[in-house]
Amino acid sequence: MIATETTAKLTWMSYVLILISVGLAISGQICLRRGMTRVKSAFGGDAKLTEMLKEDPVKLAKETAKSWQVLLGLLLFVASAGFWLVVLADIPLGIAYPFVSLTYIVVLLYDWKIDRSYAVNAWNWVGVAAIVAGVLLISVGRMGG
Repeated sequence: MIATETTAKLTWMSYVLILISVGLAISGQICLRRGMTRVKSAFGGDAKLTEMLKEDPVKLAKETAKSWQVLLGLLLFVASAGFWLVVLADIPLGIAYPFVSLTYIVVLLYDWKIDRSYAVNAWNWVGVAAIVAGVLLISVGRMGG
């Protein structure tokens, strides 16, 4: 029989590792967005990437592989996953996962204030609030049950 520990001892390092993982994931997302926007521009920029994929999948793959921002974004995601594996080994998901909801907030703020690729409206914030509230409710449920 394998005994499982029901309470996790969280240290400041636990929170640092979670925040590093989340920060790397956010950075990766932003790099991928910027890189793929440039890849799209290489095709003329008007069509959707799904159309470009039908038109010339080899060219799309080559342009994507040549994009330093796409490659950096993928590297950041891999690094984030590495940190997340360490987090998962020591911290219950019910405690660690609410921090992942930070990515939704930060990416929306980035899109709204920096990228300005589309107008952020109240429904975007309602959606983010619902996601964050849902994750927090899951966490509270884990702690109470």
